[in-house]
Amino acid sequence: MKRVRTVPIGKKIKKSADAILTADLHLTNKTPVSRTDDYIQAQERKLKFLAGLSQENDNCLILCAGDVFDYWKASPWLCSWAHRHLPRNLVTIPGNHDLPMHSSAEYEKSALALLAVVGREISVLKGNQSLYFPISGVEVFGIPFGMLEGYDPPAREGKHRRILLLHELIWPGTKPPWAKGSYSAAEILDRFDEDFDLIVTGDNHQSFVEKGEISTLVNPGSMMRRTADQMDFQPKCYLYYAGDNSVVPVDFPVEQDVHNIEHLTGKKERDERIAAYVERMSFSEREDSGFRSFQDNLQTFFQENKTPRKVREIIWQYLETI
Repeated sequence: MKRVRTVPIGKKIKKSADAILTADLHLTNKTPVSRTDDYIQAQERKLKFLAGLSQENDNCLILCAGDVFDYWKASPWLCSWAHRHLPRNLVTIPGNHDLPMHSSAEYEKSALALLAVVGREISVLKGNQSLYFPISGVEVFGIPFGMLEGYDPPAREGKHRRILLLHELIWPGTKPPWAKGSYSAAEILDRFDEDFDLIVTGDNHQSFVEKGEISTLVNPGSMMRRTADQMDFQPKCYLYYAGDNSVVPVDFPVEQDVHNIEHLTGKKERDERIAAYVERMSFSEREDSGFRSFQDNLQTFFQENKTPRKVREIIWQYLETI
């Protein structure tokens, strides 16, 4: 006899999400200078929250828009820890922090590549690839860091939802005039609005959602509050519902009173010295929404000054040795 599920009058069955959207996990075994707590445990709690949220939604996909690791050459211990604690239904792309010399050509040398081999349930889209998930009714495409220019999206086939994972610096609203080499959300939506129903972006550590005529762009922001200027930031992930192409924000649990700002006085003096050096390197003056490391500024310098690829690779290779 066919079993029929009955629902009490007036009570609706809660619909499960088809995916969870996140980005910029930046897993590390080094405690950021501003954090005073056990940072490993803090990261573990966030990953458990993601896994639990997936289980609550029929073990739905978890889509990450890059930078799983904070450093491509993660220690063996951190790789083992990540293998044990990352959700097993994760789909991601390489971000700039995941890539040696920020180069997709060097991906196979990275900790993320090792994780993809060891953790069979973790999928990494390395470019010009897609994965179709019939249960969720979505096809996931990936553009790793540095591969956006020249990317030609495949023609639509079928009526299922198409999701793009993209790791580039994307700005909400108007892009700052100094932010060469990055993109506004409007630029990305104009380019891919007819090709994808949902675009999930990483690299900008703030959270925002913008809509095009067809597509929705979601920038989940960072999973962790790594720096003192994120002390009041609320990390989020998003539930995605393929039926109506909608997203719902979900706050990550955060630890209270875990930031120490005493180091900022010394940092300000140091930054003033660095600023003078940066100005001599022809960096344009700018205000950023968050902390930008030397490597991030160097990447911006390369983009603004059209530095030859061979020169970039030599500089990145040298930086790996110091």
